[in-house]
Amino acid sequence: MKLVIPQANIKALLLFLFVLILGHLTLAQDASFTASVSKNRVVVGEQFQVSFTINTNASNFNAPDFSNFVTYSGPNQSSSMQVVNGSMSQTISINYILAAKKEGKFTIDAASIQVGNKIMNTKPLVIEVGKGSGQGQQGNNNNTKANNSAYPEDVESNIFMRATVSKNKVYQGEQLLATFKVYTRLNIVDNALSKAPSFNGFWSEEVPNPTRQSELHSEVLDGIQYQVAEIKKTILIPQRSGTLTIDPLEMEIVTRVKSKSRNNSFFDQFFGGGYQDVKLSIASKPIKVEVMPLPEKGKPDNFNGAVGQLNIEASIKNNELKTDEGCNLSYSISGKGNLKLLEAFKLKLPADIETYDPKITDKINVNIDGVKGSRTFDYLLIPRYAGAFTIPALAFSYFDPQKGQYVSLPGPEFILKVAKGAAGDAMSVSRGVEKENVKQLGNDIRYIKTNVPLFIQKQNALFGSSVFWVLLIIPAIIYLLFLIWFRKYKNDNANVLGTKKRKANSTAQKQLKLANEFLQRNEYNAFFDEVFKAIYGYIGNKLSLSASELNKEKIKSLLDLKDVDSNTTNQLLQLLETCEFARFAPVKDEQKMKDAYERSVELISVLESKLKK
Repeated sequence: MKLVIPQANIKALLLFLFVLILGHLTLAQDASFTASVSKNRVVVGEQFQVSFTINTNASNFNAPDFSNFVTYSGPNQSSSMQVVNGSMSQTISINYILAAKKEGKFTIDAASIQVGNKIMNTKPLVIEVGKGSGQGQQGNNNNTKANNSAYPEDVESNIFMRATVSKNKVYQGEQLLATFKVYTRLNIVDNALSKAPSFNGFWSEEVPNPTRQSELHSEVLDGIQYQVAEIKKTILIPQRSGTLTIDPLEMEIVTRVKSKSRNNSFFDQFFGGGYQDVKLSIASKPIKVEVMPLPEKGKPDNFNGAVGQLNIEASIKNNELKTDEGCNLSYSISGKGNLKLLEAFKLKLPADIETYDPKITDKINVNIDGVKGSRTFDYLLIPRYAGAFTIPALAFSYFDPQKGQYVSLPGPEFILKVAKGAAGDAMSVSRGVEKENVKQLGNDIRYIKTNVPLFIQKQNALFGSSVFWVLLIIPAIIYLLFLIWFRKYKNDNANVLGTKKRKANSTAQKQLKLANEFLQRNEYNAFFDEVFKAIYGYIGNKLSLSASELNKEKIKSLLDLKDVDSNTTNQLLQLLETCEFARFAPVKDEQKMKDAYERSVELISVLESKLKK
């Protein structure tokens, strides 16, 4: 028997299933009820739109009082649905077209709606109404004729850049997040970064964007809804107290707007033409950040500038060994804070144990929550004499900005048990040989031979010869020269800044060699990152600057003191800016990579010759 379902029933069933799935999806998302206006500054008689948007199923909508305005249209309901990364979302908007009756500052009260058993309210909106012309249609900013549509394409007031920080008041060494956003209600067809912000006084670390593209999302600001793109997020750590300024970020934007010309042809109007591209320069406003100094009260003697929420772990590998063997002593600082600015610990070791500069290993991540991870200092210890040696406990102190106080964490004490090595066991003290009495073995008088004896010349023996003495002295001279060299090497390495200064050029050349490999493989971002590190690393090592002191103003002032000509200094700063801008460039320019590599090689060569003086 064949079952036949009427076509009307099938459609009804499909509609029911669609509504059921849609209801399930919309209820699954977090409910949001917002109010926005097309503009919050108008003139008398100028029309604007008020929208109330809900992103889930709701009922019992109550509009606010519009008695101070003329209602031209509304309520008009519209809905939209979108699927992003496999997730479906639905929004319902209720719109009104209003116009102000008189001048003044008016508040549109909150609207309400019921979602399940919960009543949700919007935030009130403030509208400033200025004096209009006789027709009541003149704008208050640019004196151009206002568009009767709800979204007039007023370029300057509909696209701008805004910079924000997660905190406006922090301690020295405490991290904060700086975010740069572009707000727009226009169609952007092209953009380019023209000037990166200067973070003078801050150590900065850019929050990586895996997609390297800015995704648009909606955001209501001062009651107006915009499409927003996040351009740059940076973690900042202030290095000095006082009021620090985050300089503006500047961009060149090309927008496509409807032409105001009345001379559009019939074909332009019929086919949707009559648009023009407008190029704008936009910039964020400077931001002031108040940086409080770390308190002197309660500061531990061993405090070395660590700020955050941190822990310490200490371990030793192979604490039972022989003389001249090595063991590894490790201290690992982990948590959230200024990990990349931590300096190596100064160990208090017994005099009979030698050590060298530690190997530093970073496992650090940077995201919008800040700098997190660990920095490990691995020391190589070499005992020269046998015995039991105590490595004193190393206490670690840091400042916790959330608690507003210093925290001290004690470390463990270690015992090294050192036995004699093979070389030590073989060493012995030579003793003198006792003299023996000479015994008379024959008669005391021998007879005299009368014949001429045959004299045979013996070969010269090595012992006592000049060659013998030369061979005896040469090892002593070599050993003496080795001791002189080793002492000089140890002293040189004890002077960390001097070592970095001497090796600045070789270190930079290694990084430029790696940058050249990225250039050959056309790896754009990796290339500019390596060139940036090479230049900054060279300047830091050559001028004995720490990571926290590396900024353009400091570099310029020190190069001026070193009598480096201004042309070379400007080229250096321009190259650093080129490397910074390249991270945001939408188009990968191979010629720019080649030019940057040649300039970096030439500049380091010039600086090396001038900074040797």
